[in-house]
Amino acid sequence: MNDHLRRFGLAALTCGAVGLLPAAQATGYYDYERQKLQVMRDNGLLNQQQYDMLMQQLQSEHSKAKASQSAGSGLNVGTQGGLHIKSDDGNFSAEFGGRIQVDAASFSDDETNLDPGSGTEFRRARVYAKGTLYKDWGFKSQIDFAGNEVALKDMYIQHKPSNITIGQHKMPFSLEELTSSKYITFMERALPNVFATGRRIGASWGTHNDLMSLTVAGYGQEEGGDEDEEGFGAGARVTFAPVNSNGNVVHLGAAGAWENAPDAADDNLRLRQRPEAHITERLVSTGQMMNVDDFTKYGAELAAVFGPLSLQGEYIMADVKRTDGLDDVEFDGWYAFLSWFLTGESRPYDGEDGTFGRVKPKHNFGQGGLGAWELAFRYSELDLNDGDNAVVDGDLDPLSGGVWGGQMENFTFGVNWYINPMMRVMFNYINVDSERPTLGTQIGPDAFEVATFSDDPEIFQVRFQADWK
Repeated sequence: MNDHLRRFGLAALTCGAVGLLPAAQATGYYDYERQKLQVMRDNGLLNQQQYDMLMQQLQSEHSKAKASQSAGSGLNVGTQGGLHIKSDDGNFSAEFGGRIQVDAASFSDDETNLDPGSGTEFRRARVYAKGTLYKDWGFKSQIDFAGNEVALKDMYIQHKPSNITIGQHKMPFSLEELTSSKYITFMERALPNVFATGRRIGASWGTHNDLMSLTVAGYGQEEGGDEDEEGFGAGARVTFAPVNSNGNVVHLGAAGAWENAPDAADDNLRLRQRPEAHITERLVSTGQMMNVDDFTKYGAELAAVFGPLSLQGEYIMADVKRTDGLDDVEFDGWYAFLSWFLTGESRPYDGEDGTFGRVKPKHNFGQGGLGAWELAFRYSELDLNDGDNAVVDGDLDPLSGGVWGGQMENFTFGVNWYINPMMRVMFNYINVDSERPTLGTQIGPDAFEVATFSDDPEIFQVRFQADWK
């Protein structure tokens, strides 16, 4: 009997000692002591009542050890996909991330040597921090160091329960613009992106349910603009996804925005665009359009995903209102693309924002698979011509009724290799067809003809990308 009591007392002391150990260490002791108590019970050294009492004490001391260790640090730290920290009470959190995009391009020029021509660049080199303050408040700060310059991208505060965001962030216009550059299918967004609002300093509010999302915003200029020339604007975007399950998506969207011209001399506005490659000059441009009062933009979106097959397209139009007897002008553009994952993945859709997200290969390269492989083809078109121009001394008169900024078409073929969810290699071939008026010749009292300049380069480019959250 005395030997039996000694064994019971030793088991009880061991249970109490668990509470003196760090949580990680106590977990191992807990499993060991739990198994030992079971053996002692099965061999008749402990009766069921003694076993139940000691198990209850063992579990209690183990819980205390874990709680003590957690209260000592107050933080939960994770590294999956990036560094993130969260307080035990959930009031505070922080996440750190970034992206690197290294590009190289080669040009086969048709008429001119495009400046800067073939070369390399860091297209994006960003770091960011975002998090939560007292559960209800969020923040984000993102800075880009590409081009050996510092540029502020996102910098905002958000009230999460009301989904109100204040600061610099993307305004609600264009599916492709709002889809992160980490996730877009091609290296550059399509030609009509020249009309997208992009990032501005302003305030936005959004709401969503399982099928629809709505965002409205009011804004001024982008950070870094001229404070003496700031205009203002307002915009809204609505999306509808009647199908969104099991890798199948149908997305419909519409957006509109109105913007007042900057308060500058002659109320100038200029629209210009590169081909779908960043390492080059702009091939079409309206020049400085004078006496602009305001302009309105409209956009329509359509996208669909059927397993590995994806379709997407947008049409955007800009209506420019001018004063002092100058005619109003309209410009527009559109694109459509098709993509197919040879390895069976699908483009993931976020119904809350009405955008597409991160592709995750079924099998990462180097871990029993080849990663994910995607083929894509896109056609895009941009028209910056409208109205009739008069000719003065052989040149198109910028103060006449029309604007002839040029037209451009791009055919882009892309191959994407997703090494893992956070690394990919992109290859794009772009065939460019551009035409821009350069000289007018008077051929009668009320007639003239315009000479145009065409440039139709071929562009080969590649990107190496890595991002962490």
